[in-house]
Amino acid sequence: MKELIAIINSMNGEEKLAFYAFAKAKNRRSDVKNITLFQLLEKGVTTGLAEKIYGKENHNALYALTKRLRDNLIDFTASHSLETESDEEMQILKSLLASRIFFEKGLDKLAFKTLIKALQKAQYLELYALLNEIYHTLLQYAHKDETIELPLIIQDYQENLKNHLAEAHLITAYASIKADLQHTNQDVEEVMERHLKAYDIKLDSSFGYKSLYALMTIAADAAGIKTDYYSANHFMEEAYRIVSAKKDLASRHLYYHIAILNLMSMTHFRNKDFKKAEEFLDIMQTQLEQEKGKHKKIFEESYIKLRALAAIYTGRLNGGTEQLDNIKNPSPESQLALIMAHFQNENFVTCSDIMRGLSHSDNYYEKRTGFNWVIKRNIIEILILIERNQPDLVESRMRSFNKKYRKRLLDKNENRVLAYLKLLRKYYDAPHEVTTDVFFNTVEKSFDWIGVEREDIFVMTFYAWLKAKMQSRPLYEVTLELTAM
Repeated sequence: MKELIAIINSMNGEEKLAFYAFAKAKNRRSDVKNITLFQLLEKGVTTGLAEKIYGKENHNALYALTKRLRDNLIDFTASHSLETESDEEMQILKSLLASRIFFEKGLDKLAFKTLIKALQKAQYLELYALLNEIYHTLLQYAHKDETIELPLIIQDYQENLKNHLAEAHLITAYASIKADLQHTNQDVEEVMERHLKAYDIKLDSSFGYKSLYALMTIAADAAGIKTDYYSANHFMEEAYRIVSAKKDLASRHLYYHIAILNLMSMTHFRNKDFKKAEEFLDIMQTQLEQEKGKHKKIFEESYIKLRALAAIYTGRLNGGTEQLDNIKNPSPESQLALIMAHFQNENFVTCSDIMRGLSHSDNYYEKRTGFNWVIKRNIIEILILIERNQPDLVESRMRSFNKKYRKRLLDKNENRVLAYLKLLRKYYDAPHEVTTDVFFNTVEKSFDWIGVEREDIFVMTFYAWLKAKMQSRPLYEVTLELTAM
């Protein structure tokens, strides 16, 4: 049942409507109990389900119904993805599947024609994993066409295997780097270099767009784990230098080019280089319009969010807030960014209203957005409750936070988060002392400052609230002052 609820909770409104149509078409009889169960779970009803559906206790029937609904949801997720996905990889996959069906039906000529078209497109886009599957199919049915030059196909297949293996090394290195950074305090760039060397991966012009994107994703994800985008910046710049040298291939790899621009803008924003962040967004905006805006839907939210954040941290708070507010069906990340924007404007009631929309558990959000996001969400919630003077809730949230996360934060050497919570406690217990030299000295001793350039922008934003209280100044004014480079 938990799996079923998790699947339903992950669906947006459009997907739920599409599933209703899918389930109705699939039902072989007028019985629509699977849809009834879906609707009950969608509303959060998890008890007394058998009585509501069958009018009596019937656990065996409910178990069978639950399994049938889960299987239907899995089928729907797969088929709906194939129907709605528009990128090149999905189109090639469709062609590959179609060619296999044509072979099974004895339509060999059409099958080869479809398969060769998929092969050419996959070669053009350097999609080595898909090419592997295409070559498998081609070799399986090669005996049905005498015009096929088998030695040449085998040679191409073996060459592709080398490229596929190189990609596999990238994926393995990615997993190893993420695992290592979860349990070490080492510099991001140092950890990356060690693991890339272990798999003989070198950053040079031999990498295509997809592989460069994979490498840059490794760097960005690693930086996110350690909240250390400064250490990753050099690697990102080196990778983008290679991308720039291949600019004549950008249109051929439009999806990966846009994704790389998005990563570069995000990295520069997190390093407080707002001018460069906006320059990459300008290029990204142009690329999003290419090919009739085919990739706009995928990247639009990230683009708007980065535009808005860059505006907020360069003195355009209202404009940035409005941009975030206009995102349709915002992700948890965008919702939290909007909360922080309203918090800077000291609209604390609005912050509480938006926070209520983030109603899932911390475990739910951690699986989707990561541990650091969950920590930020908890801290901003405590700050909102302090500002709204709700002592019982402040006390409850602080106790809950320490109980759930103290050990994990200590294991990760994230002592500054715990130090910050202690200072919040001191402020909340005796707000009149916040402007004293004693409190100022306590703050200075509580943190290991690593300098404006290296310090993460969101860490500085949280500290800005404390400094604003210490100096009796407007929060946004202090935030801009601290994050200016």
